[in-house]
Amino acid sequence: MRSQPKAKAFPFEPRSPRLRGAMQSCAFILAANWVMQGVRGMDEKELSFRLALEAALTLGLALPLAAFLPLGLAVALAFVLAHTLSFTLNGQVWVCCRYCRWYRVDPARIDAWLEATTGRLRRLPWLETALCIGSQGEAAGTRGERSDIDLRLVFPGGASNWLRTNLLLLALRGEAFVRRVPLDLYAYDGVTSLDRFRQSEPLLVILDRKDRLRDHYPRRDLRRAA
Repeated sequence: MRSQPKAKAFPFEPRSPRLRGAMQSCAFILAANWVMQGVRGMDEKELSFRLALEAALTLGLALPLAAFLPLGLAVALAFVLAHTLSFTLNGQVWVCCRYCRWYRVDPARIDAWLEATTGRLRRLPWLETALCIGSQGEAAGTRGERSDIDLRLVFPGGASNWLRTNLLLLALRGEAFVRRVPLDLYAYDGVTSLDRFRQSEPLLVILDRKDRLRDHYPRRDLRRAA
């Protein structure tokens, strides 16, 4: 029997049953994510790059559009195009699609992508902390055809590593979009940002070179990725 999409949680819940039902539609969930694009879950280092990149894309698109469109219309259209590029190549499209009835993914394909990405992250000498949260940390293998990968990185110190980490996020998200991988990916300013999750959430450690995860969670069972 095929699995059904679970209900999407929103910061507010209207009283109207019809409105609540409409908010659970695939179209509404995708539109809401296009608008917000996960910024509520970002820390300052990731958010600053995200805003700067979108501003640069908007400017870069507005300049040629202004050659044959009124300036205001050119800027508005450039912003929509830049925001859509960010939604696809630097967003979480397939994570949102998990709430659509038509969505299915082969768990083995997701596991293969995560295994390859784990090796890729470990080969980066400057990256210190990476982990998966949720079902990936509970047992080997993706749980089902609607599962996603909750991957979290932690920014190393320094301006160069700020840029490296943000470019890595962009590369991973772009690859996940092209390969239809439901990747829920963020980079946090520090390990304390992980405290926003339920402390019962399983953790799968990919990298902990400075033992920050071990020191921050001395009593938690931290499973290490193979």
